[in-house]
Amino acid sequence: MECKEFRKWHIDKALYFHVALEPHLKHSGSIIDRRILFLAEVQVGAAKETTTYPDDEDALCQEAQRLATELLPMAMTGHPRQEGEDVMRLTCHAVPKPSEDLLQHSADAQKGGVRLWLFGSNVE
Repeated sequence: MECKEFRKWHIDKALYFHVALEPHLKHSGSIIDRRILFLAEVQVGAAKETTTYPDDEDALCQEAQRLATELLPMAMTGHPRQEGEDVMRLTCHAVPKPSEDLLQHSADAQKGGVRLWLFGSNVE
């Protein structure tokens, strides 16, 4: 997960990310040409509360991404990740603050200063 673009779009109250999950075939582990896309909003205060280095921008960004990815199963299924479930590969990129119209939509998952919207999936 890359945090360098975070510096360009640092927002005092919240950080925003595009997150893409890349499912794989259960038995072979082969990646399929499909991605499940999300928008994540993480309140800076939530990331500062749980990171070891709250004044370090890279650590703050990584913690914000971690908080967002922990909530992904809730956004997809409505349930937390279950023990024994396969972990999917993911990519996460910082983005500028989306439009207020988008942010006013109900989030698919929300917890502790983190909101996720499921955008859908695409085939590459």
